[in-house]
Amino acid sequence: MKVLVLYYSLDGNTEAVANAISERIGADSAKLVRVDRVRPYTPFRRFKARMEVLRKKKPGLFPFKWDPRDYDLIFIGTPVWFDSYNPVFNTLFSVIKIYDRKIALFSCGETESTKALNKFSDLLQESVIMDKKHLVEPIWWDDDAQCEAALKEAADWAQEVAERTEKVLEEEEMNRRLVY
Repeated sequence: MKVLVLYYSLDGNTEAVANAISERIGADSAKLVRVDRVRPYTPFRRFKARMEVLRKKKPGLFPFKWDPRDYDLIFIGTPVWFDSYNPVFNTLFSVIKIYDRKIALFSCGETESTKALNKFSDLLQESVIMDKKHLVEPIWWDDDAQCEAALKEAADWAQEVAERTEKVLEEEEMNRRLVY
């Protein structure tokens, strides 16, 4: 089974989770990089980010070497921007149609809200959503042990999803063989 971790990260939280997942399950990893750089922690950035989310903007992306359609399972990670996924995914999914794939969604945000993941799954209606996981800013914990525990929790979740997906793929293959 081929696995890809596809993510966007601004402040490093989503990237830390993506790295923990890809290391645990041996997946390829692809970071989405915007053409126009977003500077974190400026007052204007918050306003601009809110406008991008509300207007469903499609910011430019640099190309990356992995094609998500070549993978059986894709973990997709996003930071939460104003209770939504990051607008770079509007660009990605307008260019690459991901369908008939197993998808696991994860997000990182300041609160326990899962609104972003629910909106995110609307973009991927033609795929099978295996699971969703939200983490509260794992690398911002004051205690290193809490940070490590949060990243371990994400990696454990990913391993469980990967094992479950592998079983589903095996069952689908057996059903295909029975038909013929």
